[in-house]
Order: sequence, then C-alpha cells, then structure tokens
Amino acid sequence: MTYGLLLAGTGLLVLSRLDLGTSYLVMLPVFMLMGHGMGATMSPMTAAVMNAVGHERAGLGSAMTNTSREVGGVFGIALLGTLLTHRLASTLAPALAGLGLPSGTSASIEASARTGRLDPTALAGLTPEQGAAVAQAYRQAFLSGFRLSLALGGAVLLVAAAVANRFVPGGAPPRPEVEAVSEPSDVGLG
Repeated sequence: MTYGLLLAGTGLLVLSRLDLGTSYLVMLPVFMLMGHGMGATMSPMTAAVMNAVGHERAGLGSAMTNTSREVGGVFGIALLGTLLTHRLASTLAPALAGLGLPSGTSASIEASARTGRLDPTALAGLTPEQGAAVAQAYRQAFLSGFRLSLALGGAVLLVAAAVANRFVPGGAPPRPEVEAVSEPSDVGLG
C-alpha cells in the first residue's frame, strides 16, 4: 500500500507543475505512474480490511471498503473542486481589476468564473484585446487553482503512505492453530 500511495502522490505533485502548453507525451508517463500506484494500492487495502474483519464478517468488510472508497472519492472531489474554484475567483479578481474593465462587466466575469468556466456572454461588449486579456487571466487563474488542488491531493496521498506504512500490518493474517488429533493405537488390543 505504501508503494502505491507514494507513486500516486508523487504523480499528483508532478501534475501540479503542469503549464498551459504541457504536451500529452509529457503527461502520459505521469498518468501511467499514477495508475500503477492506485492499482498497487487498492488490492492490499482491500486485503488489509478483509484480514482485519475475519471470514465471518467478510461481507461487512467488503461493503465498508467499497462505501468508504465511494464517499472518500465524492468528498475529495468536492473539496478539491471547491478549492480550485475559490482560488480561481480570488486570483482572477485582481487580474481583472488591472485590465480597466467596466465594473458591471468585471462582476459578471467573476460570477461566471465562480462556476468553474468562463461564460462567453460575459465577454460581450469587450474589445478583442480586452477579451483576449480576460481569457488569458482566466486561464492563469484556473491553472493556479488546479495546481493548488493537485498539490494538496498529492500531499494527502504522501501522508496516507506514511500512515499506511506505520499502522497497516503487512503480510497474511495469522491462522488459528489447530490441535493435532492423535489416532488411537492398535497396541495392546489383541
């Protein structure tokens, strides 16, 4: 589990350094690293849970593992998405102020950005140069939030790797010892 979490966390930290012009050929090995890391994490994680609950509660252990995966994914995406859009809005506002846009247009663009995308109707009435400047400011603000979200996600995975290494036991669970049954001897029956 530690190995997989280290790979996935490192992959997210590398992805947090992406730029707008990063090639897919650069990202492909990072995605492969992360995929291998998550694949290497899931089986040992499931085995650790199943070994902890024992055979008599295997159904409960399986259900809890799947439920926690799903809930963790939902909350993780919600948290990182909220962080991204908050950072996007807080970074975009000062950039727009420096462009000298009318206040109503600036407010409309900021409101649009809070949804995670730039609505083209918010750019209506701008000159082509102003529209290009707003689009560039939006891209940079989005990238800032994206980087922050990925860096936080990577850091969480690296902390999870340390926790797994320290607290999750490795190897197969000990089997209960069975006492040997001795067979009656035929000596003296005769």
